[in-house]
Amino acid sequence: MVTLDHLQREISITDKLGETLKATRLARGYTREQLSERTGVTERYIAAIENEGQIPRVTVLSTLLHGLGLSADRIFYPDAEQEDPELDQLIRLIQLCDVEDRKVVSAVVDALLDRRI
Repeated sequence: MVTLDHLQREISITDKLGETLKATRLARGYTREQLSERTGVTERYIAAIENEGQIPRVTVLSTLLHGLGLSADRIFYPDAEQEDPELDQLIRLIQLCDVEDRKVVSAVVDALLDRRI
């Protein structure tokens, strides 16, 4: 049974999807071209999602979320409290790195912490 609350939540998700993806892309400093290169999703399709209310297939949405290092919770539970969204984002991005990249990230963090001492 579809409830009014369910419909309102669905409308909220679809209305804010493009807005959330665009805001995240810009916050990460990515152009559409860069996001397209990271994900294989065309720039035109990204623009359609961001500006024209296009709703992507689940596989495309998943690809974009991974490319942005964005949790699906931000899309499907936008009002949910996040303990520390920046830390969550950092963890997701590190998880996308390969072993060598993680070593570099670890070395950078160690250097930053050593500066504090």
